[in-house]
Amino acid sequence: MPFTKSEGLTESEALLASLCEQSFFALWTYPNLFKKAAKEMIDLMVVFRSDVLLFSDKSCAYPETNNPDLDWKRWYSRAIAKSAHQVQQAERWLRSQPTRIFLDAKATEPLPIDLPPPDTLKIHRICVATGAAGHCRRVTGQPMLGLDFTATGDEAPLRIGTVPEANGFLHVFDDVSLALVMRELDTISDFVEYLNAKADLVAGGKFKGAPTEADLLAYYLHHGRTFPDTQQDFVLQPNLWRQVEAQQPFREGRELNRRHRLWDRLVDRVTRLYLAEELQFGNETTMSDHECLVRVMASESRFYRRLLSQAIEDRAERARGGCIGSILPSQDPNVLYVLLMGPGARRDQYEEYRTQRSQELVLRCYAAKAARPHARYIVGIGLDAPGGDGSSEDLVYLDTVDWTAEEAQKAEDIRRDLGYFVEGKMQEQLLDVEEYPGSS
Repeated sequence: MPFTKSEGLTESEALLASLCEQSFFALWTYPNLFKKAAKEMIDLMVVFRSDVLLFSDKSCAYPETNNPDLDWKRWYSRAIAKSAHQVQQAERWLRSQPTRIFLDAKATEPLPIDLPPPDTLKIHRICVATGAAGHCRRVTGQPMLGLDFTATGDEAPLRIGTVPEANGFLHVFDDVSLALVMRELDTISDFVEYLNAKADLVAGGKFKGAPTEADLLAYYLHHGRTFPDTQQDFVLQPNLWRQVEAQQPFREGRELNRRHRLWDRLVDRVTRLYLAEELQFGNETTMSDHECLVRVMASESRFYRRLLSQAIEDRAERARGGCIGSILPSQDPNVLYVLLMGPGARRDQYEEYRTQRSQELVLRCYAAKAARPHARYIVGIGLDAPGGDGSSEDLVYLDTVDWTAEEAQKAEDIRRDLGYFVEGKMQEQLLDVEEYPGSS
């Protein structure tokens, strides 16, 4: 492994690291970063495209005295205000000293992934404050903290509003609300879109609060992943989450998301093999180049990952009878996926078969660019039908932004001469059209 990451220094940090790696993958998730020897910077950081997520994790037992207001103020100070200060300091360091961020307490292993350029960098401040859930249940009947953006600091017991110690908007989750949000929005794209939408809603000044984060999430999902652009005060009523979760289309969509996760497994497998230097081919690829390839795939939303997984599964059985080449669209119009499913081969013939499959995959990627010249990024995926003696995955990545006229002509010649993706033979459809089947 080219570098060694922490797995979390405390039990709660380890849980946070595991949760983030499941959703955001190991390549972009870094627990317990340091800015100098024995000087911790942040509990966990996620770096993806232009977004940097700074997580400060504070696990504090909730005081239980005869003074509820004082108990809340003490817990707020230890769990939220202290967390906000850590995030603020981490952001300042990241902006001023981006090359001095380290994986280890001795400050000898630098952060292996490139940070976004300063002019595109967007930081999301996130506090994970645990320890109050049991008290919330007893006092409010709710399993998590409430939201009240008419309050500042510790003014409203068991409710989170503006956190002045953060010097900017701070997303505050407890362990229950974070687990829920990351379960329902378990890709980096979906999670960041929610953070942006929530921050914009609060910045508008009309959103006053919600009984819990779960109710805010329920409104967001039920209204097509949007919040209202309203000129009137906006307050959510209780039990919205229970209502949304009880709807049949929502439950069916969630089940489809659970069943069709081949895309996630592919990205995770290739990434972990690369980090362990166990790829059959490609271990010498630079971190930056490998990250560019898998970042495109990891950028897909949960809905599109589901559709892409279904498309691959649909072709897998049919590929037993011979190779099937397809163009699959991305959520991003600048991206095309080229899928080549092969029938596999006996063990003694597999090396020759894979060489032929990988060569054909490269040629099909060129042909796909000719068929869809608007696309900048072409990602080729070579897989086998199930049931063979062996199996392998090949990935190809083309960034065509600087292609010359000669390269474009070469792609067109390949397409014409080999008959790949010519009119009448195009396959560029996905299998589903609704995220929540039957919903309006």
